[in-house]
Amino acid sequence: MLNLLLNVTILGISDWVFWLLIAVLASVIEISTLNLVSIWFIVAAIFAVIASLLGASLALQLVIFFTAAVIGLLLFIFLIRPRYMKTAGRIVATNADRIIGKVGIVTETIDTEVGRGLIRVDNQIWSARTEDEDEVIEPGAEVLVLTLKGVKAVVKRHKRNKPAPAEEFPQDVPEEVDNE
Repeated sequence: MLNLLLNVTILGISDWVFWLLIAVLASVIEISTLNLVSIWFIVAAIFAVIASLLGASLALQLVIFFTAAVIGLLLFIFLIRPRYMKTAGRIVATNADRIIGKVGIVTETIDTEVGRGLIRVDNQIWSARTEDEDEVIEPGAEVLVLTLKGVKAVVKRHKRNKPAPAEEFPQDVPEEVDNE
């Protein structure tokens, strides 16, 4: 039996070992990319390993490998990918957008050109950049959060409207009359 398994070689190694190495290599690539790019080669290599262990010729192993890889890829393109794309475009609510439109305080100088700056909004610290990339905003200044870009708040300088001074009471207000 061992003689039969070691009889066919590819690149100087046993055919079933070769297909197993292809499966392992494709697995490493798939794990590092997570894009379902090489998963079809993993499945196809496993089919080729099984065919090799069952005594199939090298030509049949190659046909099985490429056929399984192409069928898997076509199934992905026409069945799985369209379903995935329907859900992939949806925005996942994270509640991070709740700070948009709120006023925050600069805690570290915001300098977009240098790529630094922090603000405090709703008792949370956020990385920030200015809307105008040439503007630098010093600590203590108030800023309005315009939008989020990635994990950074895009802000602009904000000046609160000062409340109007309280109206003074007119001096000629009639005194209350005691009707007794």
